[in-house]
Amino acid sequence: DGSGVIDYTEFLAATLDRRSYLQEDVCWSAFRLFDKNGDGKISPDELRSVLDDDSVQDMAGAKAIAELMKEIDCNGDGVIDFQEFMTMMQGKNPP
Repeated sequence: DGSGVIDYTEFLAATLDRRSYLQEDVCWSAFRLFDKNGDGKISPDELRSVLDDDSVQDMAGAKAIAELMKEIDCNGDGVIDFQEFMTMMQGKNPP
C-alpha cells in the first residue's frame, strides 16, 4: 500500500504469488518432459512415448491414453498445450 511496512495481507499476497510461480515452474519442467520435440505441445505420440513403460502400459493402455488426450485437450486441436496441462495439473475443470 506504499506505507513502507509490509502488512499481513501484503505478505500473504506475495507468498501466494511466489508459491503459484513455483508451482507453474514445476509444471513447466514436467510439461517439457512430455514435449519431446520442444514445440510447446504434447502430441498423442509424445504422450505415448513417455508412458511407453511396461508398468505404465499395464495401467494405461492405448484406450486410456486416448481418453486422457480427449479429456485434457480442451480446444480439440489434437495436442495438449501448456495451459491445458496446467489446468489438468491444478485439478481444475476445463473451460
